[in-house]
Amino acid sequence: MVQYSFRLPNADYLGFPATTEAIVQASLKAEKVGFDALFVNDHVIVDDSPRSEPWRNVYDPLMALSYVAARTSRVMLGTSVLIMPYRNPIVTAKMFATLDQMSGGRAIAGVGAGWNEAEYNALGVPFRQRGARTDEYLRIWQACWGPGPVSFEGRFFSFENMHVEPKPRQQPHPPVWIGGSSEASLRRAARFGAVWQPTPTALEALVVNQNYLRDYCAEIERQDVPPTRMSFRVNFSHITGSSSGAGERPTGQGTAEQVASDITRYRQEAGLEQFQMNFNGCGSLQQLLDSMDVLVEDVLPRVDA
Repeated sequence: MVQYSFRLPNADYLGFPATTEAIVQASLKAEKVGFDALFVNDHVIVDDSPRSEPWRNVYDPLMALSYVAARTSRVMLGTSVLIMPYRNPIVTAKMFATLDQMSGGRAIAGVGAGWNEAEYNALGVPFRQRGARTDEYLRIWQACWGPGPVSFEGRFFSFENMHVEPKPRQQPHPPVWIGGSSEASLRRAARFGAVWQPTPTALEALVVNQNYLRDYCAEIERQDVPPTRMSFRVNFSHITGSSSGAGERPTGQGTAEQVASDITRYRQEAGLEQFQMNFNGCGSLQQLLDSMDVLVEDVLPRVDA
């Protein structure tokens, strides 16, 4: 059966202010109607560039998820994505382990390397080291989540015979989802990922990237290839009042029938059974909740038929 997750409004990217009420209402609705996982995004401090504008008001991802964990009981809870290189990896390992314990084993650690150089500069972390730090920090997480005492020797962090607990409830650890579509992200997914979650990608390019991921898994002798959870930017035009104009219709935008057709194409031609449905263009919380209803009631029956 196809799985569907979506990103909570913990930032202003949807076009309306992120609030505690919006996060909680969307969480409760998603669990009620059957989404398998909820995700939050991550930025700490951003500049005045147009690309940064939707991320000026962002609720901290792990604190927001801990609050959502207390209000839900079934749905998985993850980051999509936590910008890993500018956070202390030992501290975040403990935070994820704590979230996993207190949520009853529902944490997903979705990570990425980030794109905002100004944000890195403000946080005092070299932007050009973000890939190397992400790879090392993932190894630190594995060490911290494993049996103690814990030792690690790396370029950025080293420690010996240390204790870090609690350990995660999920064993050997919460699933790590690797975000991004670069070759570096694909290699990282092959080495560390339980799931590869690309940014919205045209079907033809996605298939090329899947082949690269498969080949790299074979190169490092990984037997299983991480499944792909495709990110769709979904915009139901009759709810948001938007239009794709005279040009080609963007994937995920339009009527329920058109969105169902898009999902079906990715299933048939790329073998996908997992989708991250990020509702875009919603000018209010009510439009977000209505979009969730349209997906569940009008789109998914067409996909699963």
